Amino acid sequence: MTVTSPPPGPPVLRRPLARRLLATLAAGALVLGVVLPSAAAVAATPDPTPAGDTTPSVLSAAPAANGILRPGDPLSVVVTLSAGSTATSATPVALSIGSAPLGDDVALDRWLDGDATGQTMQQVAVGSVDAADPGAQASTTVTLPPTDPTLAARPAGVYPVLVAAGGRTASSVVVVPADGTATPIALVVPITAAPMTRGLLTGNELAELTAVDGALSAQLDAVDGTTATLAVDPAIPAAIRVLGSAAPPTAVAWLQRLLALPNDRFALTYGDSDVAAQVQAGLGAPLGPTSLQSYMVEADFTRPAPAVSAVSSPEPAASSSPGHPTYPSLSTLLDIGTARSNVFWPATGSAGPETVAALGASGTPEEPTRVLLASSNVSGARPATGAVGGVSTPVYDAEVSRALTAAAGENDTTRRGASLAAAQGYLAVARAAAGDQPVLAVLDRGTDRSRVSLRAALGLVSAAPGFVGSTLDAVASRPASEISLAAPSVDSSRVAEVGELLADEQAVDRFATILAQPELLTGRERAELLQVISVSWTGDAARSAVADHRAGTQTTLGSVGILSSDFRLVSSSAPLRPWVRNDLPWPVTVVLAARPNDARLRVQDRTTVEAQAAANTRVEVPVEARIANGEVAVDLQLYSPTGEPVGAPQRVDVEVRAEWESIGLVVIVALVIGFLSLGVWRTVARRRRVRAGAESASTQDADAPVDGIGIKDPDADGRGHAEGDAEDAIDTPHIEQETRP
Repeated sequence: MTVTSPPPGPPVLRRPLARRLLATLAAGALVLGVVLPSAAAVAATPDPTPAGDTTPSVLSAAPAANGILRPGDPLSVVVTLSAGSTATSATPVALSIGSAPLGDDVALDRWLDGDATGQTMQQVAVGSVDAADPGAQASTTVTLPPTDPTLAARPAGVYPVLVAAGGRTASSVVVVPADGTATPIALVVPITAAPMTRGLLTGNELAELTAVDGALSAQLDAVDGTTATLAVDPAIPAAIRVLGSAAPPTAVAWLQRLLALPNDRFALTYGDSDVAAQVQAGLGAPLGPTSLQSYMVEADFTRPAPAVSAVSSPEPAASSSPGHPTYPSLSTLLDIGTARSNVFWPATGSAGPETVAALGASGTPEEPTRVLLASSNVSGARPATGAVGGVSTPVYDAEVSRALTAAAGENDTTRRGASLAAAQGYLAVARAAAGDQPVLAVLDRGTDRSRVSLRAALGLVSAAPGFVGSTLDAVASRPASEISLAAPSVDSSRVAEVGELLADEQAVDRFATILAQPELLTGRERAELLQVISVSWTGDAARSAVADHRAGTQTTLGSVGILSSDFRLVSSSAPLRPWVRNDLPWPVTVVLAARPNDARLRVQDRTTVEAQAAANTRVEVPVEARIANGEVAVDLQLYSPTGEPVGAPQRVDVEVRAEWESIGLVVIVALVIGFLSLGVWRTVARRRRVRAGAESASTQDADAPVDGIGIKDPDADGRGHAEGDAEDAIDTPHIEQETRP
């Protein structure tokens, strides 16, 4: 509801007596000339709360029209009381305004921080905010009519405004615009995604971000139709283009829209990586991506890919071999349209003279380096067109930028309005201090910004009284004044982490020589490293992101290794058969080196292995024993073709039992000889029996009588008479039997 102040004279009583008395008591604390206690800019001083209540109520105040108070306009302030863990009752509200404007941004800072020292406030209107349940909020609008003498003939300036309700206070400002020549204002807006640890956004993430209600779509909606200079993270266009024909249609349309916008632009470092931390870690220049080949799939580039050909400059050349993929170059993947090069935007307050000098070395006479710095990073005068050691350093207003960034990230209407009013106040102060110089501001990095909040922040800059839209290029092209930089804020732990990440990357570079295309691994590692050191990673989240990435790197370095077990050698020579484990999605070439700890066992020194992707590959290493018995340890180690160690070394114990082979041979030879001898003996014996039988038969035939009676000559077979007589005696009965008629 809207409550207006009563006209001069006896008040008109339209409320119940109890509410009227409460309002009178609250107003009594703000009568003429009272110096108020400190008040929070948006968060209010909470009431005493019961034990265990951890969420106090909060009072917010937002002047209408983004804090602009032109002559003839009413002073309207939206007041919102957000209940905490306990409900709030109906509360009277009192609105006061300062009698004199705030002199500069220092005084404005103090007022918005709750320091009311030296401010004379005058109560001008009262109202009431309704009761609110726990976790809910109630709002009202307190209005002072334009005819009130308090508003008449106020000179231009930024005036403090205070709202008090139930012991809580909230500070804000209103701006009475000044006449005069319009001041150019340039605004830099980042086009970025939320920080991540992967090298690129996935297709599903792109589909969500570029949908009608997606965060990336909201960013383009906000800058469309403005003069804002775009700071584009090239990892976003690259993430779309690497998908080729598999890119989501909404992502392709988003990229086409980005390239079609007429706004000036420059490319951030890949992943918006922290350039100051890199220089402070010892790098001569910020790192960039080396290859994104590992993110591209052959099938997505064997036919025309709208995500590449329709949104790339220049358009990728057609494949000379039909049916074969045509991959875009790295520069094509990272293209953001017509943009100025060699522009760097370090994190606020992080760049010192050394960082500026290192970044300046990357410039050329045609495209000199420009380094965006915050006014809080500058000592003394803070012109928008500065220079440090001959390097162009456009200086953006830190206070304006901070208030705009807060407004862009605030979804609560009243709190967003409070930030917009603060930004309006800082703009007015900046204009008064700039003279004929332009004003530069930035919408700092942030995530989870709604379309409404972004548009409101950019709309304030576009409609700010006394300003005219400009661009970063126009501001930086003006004659520059030499400036001095304050000591940068250096996060020593962040710098140390960058050094550790660089050391890990070097290990991956050496490890990647096992691939036919090392860039498949090194390019992915570089992309992930740059994402991990994004300026959007801060605090504990940054520490966690670095730790997770380093753990992943160690997993990669251990993805190729040896699988082996102890071995028993039962002959003088046999192959040792370990496995080479390859968890990478690509085949690798490694060299297996084997070294025994005893010269009595000879092992092939090096064996080249072509290990299949995501598989275990068996290896045969020839081994020759020079001893009959014993145990020998063999050390195994994988190397890349260039001689870099791969994986952890392994030791295999080889138990040699080479005499088993000799014994076995002797036994086999003995058995063979035995069987052969037995066969020969049996064959000879059989032949003798056959011969003897044949001879016996022929002898009987020769001794038989003519009449057929078998009486032999005693001397026919050469035997003596005695032997013949004995045999005749034995055979006599038979003869007699045979000769009996």
